[in-house]
Amino acid sequence: MFRPLIAAVAASAVALVIVTASLGGSTASPALRGSVGPGFTIKLTKAGKVVKTLRSGTYRLTVSDQSAQHNFVLEREHGAERVVTSVPFVGTKTVTVKLTKGVWKVYCEPHAAVMVARFSVGGASVLPTRATTTGADDHGVHAEPGDDKGVHAEPGDDKGAQGEPEPGDDKGGR
Repeated sequence: MFRPLIAAVAASAVALVIVTASLGGSTASPALRGSVGPGFTIKLTKAGKVVKTLRSGTYRLTVSDQSAQHNFVLEREHGAERVVTSVPFVGTKTVTVKLTKGVWKVYCEPHAAVMVARFSVGGASVLPTRATTTGADDHGVHAEPGDDKGVHAEPGDDKGAQGEPEPGDDKGGR
């Protein structure tokens, strides 16, 4: 008589544990993934998709920094910033971040002019940003940070005016 009762109580306990876990019994923060480098790329994703909007809350952010010349900074515009990886660091770091309503961005501090991505939290409006990817494979179409595309002479470059001709320069046919 007790055997069926014990079996029923055990089955009920197992079912209760399963239902509790499936109804949000987990306390893990939602996961975000950030990456910076190689080349001049930076991005923030959630479930494999580029982040454009998020709900306010606490997130677990894992950043893969693939270049010693870049860092990964998370910042609420006109607010606090969090440097997740530093310039010489290469590797992976995981941090917990609390995102509040507003416009946020991730960027590389030394290359912020070309390596930035903005997103909104809690329904804030974000102005569109231009592409954040440039690199060696663009065949010179995009300027690298600090490259003025030949407006000013680089050290040792007389811009073909005097001295040695530039490679491929026929000096006007002379």
